[in-house]
Amino acid sequence: MIKQRVYQVLPSPLKNLAASVWGYYLRHLRFDHQTETLVEEALQRESWDRNQWEKWQQVQLARLLQVAATTVPYYREQWQRRRRNGDKASWELLQNWPILDKKEVRDNPRAFLSENSKSKHLYIDHTGGTTGKPTLIFESREVIRNIYALHEARTRRWFGVHHRDRWGMLGGQKVIPLHQRRPPYWVWNGGLNQVYFSVFHINTETAKDYVRALWKYRPVHLMVYPSSCAILSKFILEQRLRPPQIKVIVCNSENTLPKYRELMTRAFNCPVIDTYGMAEACAAASECLALTQHYWPESGIIEVYDPQKREFSTEPGTAGEYVLTGLMNDDMPLVRYANHDLGYLPNWQHQCACERKLPSLASIAGRSNDLVLTKDGRELYILDSLYNGLPVIEGQLIQHTLDSFEVKVVPDETYTRSAMLGAITARLQQYLGSVNITLTEVTEIEKNANGKFKPFVSMINAQTYR
Repeated sequence: MIKQRVYQVLPSPLKNLAASVWGYYLRHLRFDHQTETLVEEALQRESWDRNQWEKWQQVQLARLLQVAATTVPYYREQWQRRRRNGDKASWELLQNWPILDKKEVRDNPRAFLSENSKSKHLYIDHTGGTTGKPTLIFESREVIRNIYALHEARTRRWFGVHHRDRWGMLGGQKVIPLHQRRPPYWVWNGGLNQVYFSVFHINTETAKDYVRALWKYRPVHLMVYPSSCAILSKFILEQRLRPPQIKVIVCNSENTLPKYRELMTRAFNCPVIDTYGMAEACAAASECLALTQHYWPESGIIEVYDPQKREFSTEPGTAGEYVLTGLMNDDMPLVRYANHDLGYLPNWQHQCACERKLPSLASIAGRSNDLVLTKDGRELYILDSLYNGLPVIEGQLIQHTLDSFEVKVVPDETYTRSAMLGAITARLQQYLGSVNITLTEVTEIEKNANGKFKPFVSMINAQTYR
């Protein structure tokens, strides 16, 4: 927190220097001399048929379940209790494992660390915290390297780009003070060869500044929050601005709605692809040029659970709650992990025009993030990390009018109303200016018909204000 405050007051050249130093660290963490070999191996596996993949997954799964049942305190104690109660089910079969709720991992992440990992240096990642407290995820450098090699193969190489290329990121990190009203609204990260654009400063007046920066840095490809890039694209089209040629736009963190894709494609005249992934690294997918979203079988095993019928689905066209078993992280195995996403089983029957044999995966239901509409006409995605560090288990933001908001929270044991009201008011007013905020404590956030609560609810018609 102190480092972030110091960073925010640095002049632009020193911000670039600080970002570049951090970028060199990240490059060393993510990539090494084995990366190219791992990328080539991943690309070669794309010709495997279903039988080859299922055999490969079973070998990986057997190893992971052995590690989890015998070296991870949470699972070992769970199986010991079952044995004391006379349960003789084998932990070697995935169907004998119970569903693991996300809350269990969030509340005590270290209980899921393998004892084999004690001799390793582990790095901490975390989920976004969109629906409450972020979940800590522990990974070794080997795991991180393997994840980024897959990402390199299937979100870059499919489109003829490389992590060494100059690239741009339009994301939610606060690289520029939120109150800043003059460019630059971006920071240069020499370590990653990346220009990082702030999503919080895009409006009708600043769109031309973003386009000028694109011309200055000439990124080969972009990775973006699709809602924010769609807004920028809308301004580009309205103002008839001309950005430089981009090879591909890769969308992450949010669902890429058809309207978003249309705006980005028209503004940038390049392919726009969607991806699916998570910090827990239990499942991942990405679109090819034919716009088929291909599941990455190396990432994990997807099951789909119907909470109404209390059974697992077997048909690819049946939607339900994801239950995921990650295959990439033996240091923190997550077995039958319910991450609260809604989706479908991978479809092995789909024959894609790209000729890859990876299974297709229908769009994730329940990952679409609503946008907050501000008084000055901006549309912002502000849920990422909104509750980070605050004493709440879950939170829901409700917009009643342009300047009236309600925050519903499920308090944790350290909660005090006065501190929470002050903190959440300060955070929201950073983004939205002077607005009225009502804080409501509840024991549970109301769920929708799919069994999942919406982190953001808008009670206004955005079209009225456009």
